[in-house]
Amino acid sequence: MKNSRQHSTQEDRELTAFLQRHIDALLSSNSEPRPPCFHCGSVHVGIQGYRNALSGQRIPRFLCRTCNREFTRLHGTPLYGRHAQKMEALIPLLSQPISRAEVTAMLGIASMNIATKVKELRAWLLELDSTGKWETRVRLGGLPTAILPAQWQFEEAGAREDFELTRRLTAEFDEIHSTTGRAPACPYCASLKTYEQNRLPSQQFPAFRCTKCRKVFNRRTGTPFTLVRVKSLPRVRALIRYLSLPLPYSQLSEVFGVMDEQIMSWRELFEQVANRLQPDGSLSARIKLGVTPGPKTPCLFCARVGMARPFESRVWNCAGCGRLFSMRRVVVERSGRLEILNVHPDEAPDDALLDA
Repeated sequence: MKNSRQHSTQEDRELTAFLQRHIDALLSSNSEPRPPCFHCGSVHVGIQGYRNALSGQRIPRFLCRTCNREFTRLHGTPLYGRHAQKMEALIPLLSQPISRAEVTAMLGIASMNIATKVKELRAWLLELDSTGKWETRVRLGGLPTAILPAQWQFEEAGAREDFELTRRLTAEFDEIHSTTGRAPACPYCASLKTYEQNRLPSQQFPAFRCTKCRKVFNRRTGTPFTLVRVKSLPRVRALIRYLSLPLPYSQLSEVFGVMDEQIMSWRELFEQVANRLQPDGSLSARIKLGVTPGPKTPCLFCARVGMARPFESRVWNCAGCGRLFSMRRVVVERSGRLEILNVHPDEAPDDALLDA
């Protein structure tokens, strides 16, 4: 009930009334005034009888005396071949900044069908009023339902995987988690007098003992990965390639099936590793994961720029349309390298790697 009340308060009743008035005219049983021929534009039109529209209304049929073709007032409009009731249910929602997924849940219409209907209604509004006054008041579905595609400009576009960062962090990760090789120096006393113990079946990694301080350890001891669970290691390693891309935690959390906080934690681990490899911070500075909106960041829903406002921790709202502000971007792999494209997530190519 709460959502229904919220949507109803955002309805543009003038837009709804404008469209409903024209729909009523299309479905009128009155044959006058006679419309020009839909096919050739001739005004020499006669009445050919009546027929039932899909929605059940009895509407007049017309016959063009110039091209000898039949038509109704519905030809060339969003109502042609459709049930008027379904279109009328959609109309009060047109002015509301809600997504196609929400409308799908409310009306039980497929998302792609909604996008098509909204685009057709936008085009019809421009035919009814060429000034665009009414068409610009349509907010349902955001820019993905716009007639003309938006010219997106993402600051993150063109960002590519940093091969040097990926190489060094992957090599360090693999060395720390190696199950072969000579015994490393003791992480407690730095002695090189260490040896490998007989591995127990329950041990995931080889254990070593220091003959100087007598302590037992493995290659992960004393590293940022000491407490990382073994079952998480494949995902942690896979994250390395994305560290140099300016992406939000939420996008990677869905890809790897973990919470945002977990992605943040793994990022911090690799930042520590990078600083151990390069104490001056030059290597960790290459990590870009965890981007937040800036003054030039467009809203993916309404395309307004610089409208992101803090809402909760790591969550922003768009001050323009009221929607949650998303930093999701389209990532592809080209010639073995990850890259962010300058396209809207709804227009992602088939080879996109991340479900933006």
